Amino acid sequence: MQTSSKADQTWRGALVLLPAERGMLAVICGFGVAAVFLTQALGREVNWPPFLAGFFGTLGLMAIGAYVRSRKDTPRLALALIGVAIFMGFTAVSSLFIFTLFPLPRPLIDPWLTRVDALLGYHWPSFVQALAAYPGFAQALGLLYHSSLPQIVLTICLLAALGRTLVLHRFLAVGILTLVAAVAIWWVFPSIGPSGFFAIPEDVRLATGLYFDSDYGAYLRQLVETGPTRISPEVMTGVVAFPSYHMVMACMVVWYTRGTLLFLPALVANALMIPATLSHGGHHLIDLVAGVAVFAGCTFLATRIIRG
Repeated sequence: MQTSSKADQTWRGALVLLPAERGMLAVICGFGVAAVFLTQALGREVNWPPFLAGFFGTLGLMAIGAYVRSRKDTPRLALALIGVAIFMGFTAVSSLFIFTLFPLPRPLIDPWLTRVDALLGYHWPSFVQALAAYPGFAQALGLLYHSSLPQIVLTICLLAALGRTLVLHRFLAVGILTLVAAVAIWWVFPSIGPSGFFAIPEDVRLATGLYFDSDYGAYLRQLVETGPTRISPEVMTGVVAFPSYHMVMACMVVWYTRGTLLFLPALVANALMIPATLSHGGHHLIDLVAGVAVFAGCTFLATRIIRG
């Protein structure tokens, strides 16, 4: 028993997680268990190997970070490794959770959101048509749209390199809280964005570099009505329209890079994320406003949960 106790102490001493990190790991595991339970209870067919590989990869990266913290005396590297593991791990399990929710039990609210956009003076096909006059700019916006996740990872590494442990943990907590809030709101008030209801002329689509055609909108409606035949990474796409999680991530990067050399580049890039997100067709204008509101509320909550 004494030998076992010493081995246990050695194992615990080699894997050091901070209280906030342990809490977020518990949330990831909880969502993972809930997603697995839902898939079985609802009879969903799932391609499990890539999901399990991603989940255990997350745990492995976190264990490496915890080991580095305790044995290599490189606390900032450990912060970065564990931070990236937390964000990517929760993103992965939440994706599985989201696709398990299909088909959706409530009608889409896109017609109502389109009317709200009209009251705000916004019309997606007209916006894309105007953008087609500047194809180089439009295609640059398309590339920027797909930079959200790399920006999140870069912010995690920056905050870790600066040793801003409290700020980093709040940043990660906001990422988790906002994703939970966005999915909950979307499930109660589902929407798929204007691309599911408007057709863009092919020449305009090619000029702007839009990645999807009218078939994509039909695919989204099919997901809502019948769900995927098999849940697998290759069939997954962004489906949470209202509120916009792209807008949430843009706000996160700008807010948490304040006081660093990356603040101004982040501010410029994520100001341009507004037209980039709108041009993609997955969001109404009001979705972006809702994303800012979700970010603000969850940021306030994170400061109360994770105290200095």
